[in-house]
Amino acid sequence: MKINNDFMDLNFKLKIIPVKTFIVTGQFNNLDIIDNLKNKIKEKVKDSSENYKTNVKGLFSGFNSFKEDEDFFKFIISIKEAIKCISNYSFTIKNCWGNILRKNDEVIEHDHINHDFSGILYLTENGPGTYFSQYDVTISEKVGRFVLFTPILKHSVKKIENDIERYTLAFNANHVKVWETFENTKKYEI
Repeated sequence: MKINNDFMDLNFKLKIIPVKTFIVTGQFNNLDIIDNLKNKIKEKVKDSSENYKTNVKGLFSGFNSFKEDEDFFKFIISIKEAIKCISNYSFTIKNCWGNILRKNDEVIEHDHINHDFSGILYLTENGPGTYFSQYDVTISEKVGRFVLFTPILKHSVKKIENDIERYTLAFNANHVKVWETFENTKKYEI
């Protein structure tokens, strides 16, 4: 398609190029770390000014509230082999946050575009799971289950119908490029 006017001459070419995507699940079994993370989320959402203001229509700890957390680091180190299945690059955590959903709360469909991979750690098992619409699949919740996924995949959590508390920890990671430096950020070597 060609567009001409007094100010510009543009040529557009459009070709659809398929993108490979992934959803990987695994199991993390350190219940002490899981309990620690749940307790920290419970504390961090109390003072959060972002509750109900993002795609998380529930309690939300803030995007960077777990980025430097030692228990989160222990979790990431322990799932290194699963991460190697999706990435051969060193990476840094861009952001990490906790969520609590209760009756009538939900997560509106969204993606995590602009990151290299994303993940969720389930800290409870009584919720409706995470629905990935492009795959038409719901990842069921189990304490310690984690899911790693391509950030462009749209996902959501349907409205909670029962009187429960659903705890999750979510994160985004970016590959470390040789020309970048990440001051005050942990870098994970593959």
